[in-house]
Amino acid sequence: MFSDAIILVVGAEPSDRETILLALGDQCHVVAAQSIEDALAHVSDSVDLVVSESKSSQVNGLELLRRWKSCQPKTPFLIMVDERDVSSAVEAMKQGAADCIVKPLDADELRATAMQLLTTNASGARSGSNQNPSNGLRRTSNIDIPPDTSLEDLERAAVEQALIQHRGNRTHAARTLGISVRTLQRKLKAWGMPLVSFPSSAFTNNFAMAASTHHGFNVHAQ
Repeated sequence: MFSDAIILVVGAEPSDRETILLALGDQCHVVAAQSIEDALAHVSDSVDLVVSESKSSQVNGLELLRRWKSCQPKTPFLIMVDERDVSSAVEAMKQGAADCIVKPLDADELRATAMQLLTTNASGARSGSNQNPSNGLRRTSNIDIPPDTSLEDLERAAVEQALIQHRGNRTHAARTLGISVRTLQRKLKAWGMPLVSFPSSAFTNNFAMAASTHHGFNVHAQ
């Protein structure tokens, strides 16, 4: 489906580049760049997705994100972050990254995330949409994040907020988060959260209270 898609990989460590090639090399054209200058040399090319380190000895992913977006605002960015580096993940989403993925990379997760972003970007291009694809970490602004929060907890809080916002409707919540319903169901199952939709207002109040108590987040129901 995306055999002509160009994915630019920036600043990745050798082991991560190997995982990226394993996950995406048979479906897309993968191009590597080790510095911001090397990456920006491709800014006028038809790059469909940029996969970048958040921080490395050669690349500041957030600086690349800002500079690239000033020229090509519609190119989706997937930022690779360390598990505990929540601040970089949050800042990347604020700067317009489409999603973040935790290192060490999992090939299956990377493939699923990249294909979702490519599909969303292609759909947006066909419809003339000016909206950048984004997941719940960026859209869900009513979450007070305590210090020392892991990315998994942050992601879970975003999912919880989306479910609260849509009164338990998984289809609408997945659309807000920018993921598929199947991906949302998989996450809910892994976290031991309800898999069924609860349209009643009681769900909103009960879920918000449970989420806030369980994770230490202050999740505001809308």
